[in-house]
Amino acid sequence: MCMVTFSWEETDAKEKVKYFEKEKSLAWAVVELTESCNFNCMWCYANSGNSSDPKHMSKENLKKLIQTLANSGLKQITFSGGEPTLYPYLKKAVKLAKDNGFIVHMNTNGYLLTKKLAQELKNLGLSQVQINIDSLDSKKHDYIRGKEGSFYRAIKALKNAKEVGMTCVSQTVLTKLNETEILDIFKFARSLEIQRCRVWDMMATGHASEKTDLRPTNYMETLQKLAEFSSNTGAKNIETGDPLFLVNCVTNLDVSVGFCPALKGLFTTISSLGETYLCAVYRKSLYNVFNDLNGENALNEIHKIKLKEFIRLNKTPSKCKACNNFKICNGGCPARRGYTTEGVDYLCQYQ
Repeated sequence: MCMVTFSWEETDAKEKVKYFEKEKSLAWAVVELTESCNFNCMWCYANSGNSSDPKHMSKENLKKLIQTLANSGLKQITFSGGEPTLYPYLKKAVKLAKDNGFIVHMNTNGYLLTKKLAQELKNLGLSQVQINIDSLDSKKHDYIRGKEGSFYRAIKALKNAKEVGMTCVSQTVLTKLNETEILDIFKFARSLEIQRCRVWDMMATGHASEKTDLRPTNYMETLQKLAEFSSNTGAKNIETGDPLFLVNCVTNLDVSVGFCPALKGLFTTISSLGETYLCAVYRKSLYNVFNDLNGENALNEIHKIKLKEFIRLNKTPSKCKACNNFKICNGGCPARRGYTTEGVDYLCQYQ
């Protein structure tokens, strides 16, 4: 899932990009605190909500991980899962991250994010939450998310977080079920004064591995429409992790990143057991952050080594390198490339 985020206000999220541009090393980690989830989303990349014995990150490993990330110079942690509000040490995790100087964000389904919990997490250092709105039809949203009542709880959670002063992100995973209403979802989110709206493409991994027929009809065309809407309604910035965005979309807005942040080494995803992935959807471990580091400053070193190995083993097709757009997209999304026999990004219109 390559995310594209449209922002109507300046946020702290750009700090990680500034750091990466200067240091060229890991700046951001998505930390999956738990495998446990109270939803069963049809597109879930991690198969959350499917395990009979979900694992939590231990308190000891939580402390060890945050210290390792701090020693390695990272600037942002996004807590995820599973569902992080089910993690028994969530408040401790937020406080630890903030006390170690991190920008702290959280991906949550919002089902348990009461105003009281939102205020507590805000006081401890959480500055942004990302919550999915996958349809404005409550029954369709609940069907996609696998949880009755999830639509209304998501909207309430966004309002709760907004009222206590957090930046809020309305997220939508685009599929054939909701692609025609994405502009209306953006308009609805903006009516709630949500500061950022984000879309992801549905990747053929996890729950979605057998649902490739649900991929949106024309993802890049939809991104262009969203870029135009954002520009016409006063957006400030587009932050894109989709390397094909700049090839296919035209906008007068400031665009940050513009490449695959995982492939460039800007960020990584770390599971509750320490398995470290290229990104959230590429579920093949590069190394284990708890078992494979030698010394507290070794994270960046091993990540660069393993990333080079990954790139060597997942070579960009020669037809991509011959394309006039290669210098812009660098061959597209490595996860999407991994799901085609030719190793070509299946969303590329030039293949």
